[in-house]
Amino acid sequence: MRNRRNKRQTRRGAAVVEFALIVPVMLTFTFGLIEMSRISMIKEAVVQASREGARVGIRPNASVDDVQARVNEELAIMDIVSANVVITPTYLNEAKPGDDITVRITIPISDVSVVPGFFSFGGLDIVAETVMRRESTG
Repeated sequence: MRNRRNKRQTRRGAAVVEFALIVPVMLTFTFGLIEMSRISMIKEAVVQASREGARVGIRPNASVDDVQARVNEELAIMDIVSANVVITPTYLNEAKPGDDITVRITIPISDVSVVPGFFSFGGLDIVAETVMRRESTG
């Protein structure tokens, strides 16, 4: 009888040790999945913002300020404020019908991370670029 009790207590101790060993691994996987899901959501938001910006930019009377405002509206949905937006050509009023209008948005991953510094994303960026042709007036 005494021997059975010792085996149960020994096994209980083994379970605690196994749990202590596996918890850090499981937490890392869990936070990794959350982080990658967040990055995926941000990427889709950035792609949508670049499309919307280009859609505004192809209108005959559009200005760079109009495009920038539309991009900022879309990014504000996900609370993104650190985006670098490049619109080409720089002066949309000089673009002719049929010219390409490019909206490129770049965001450092570390700026939108859920747990900053937990994973090393140094130097990696989320980038989305949309190119559309300028509409004609006639």
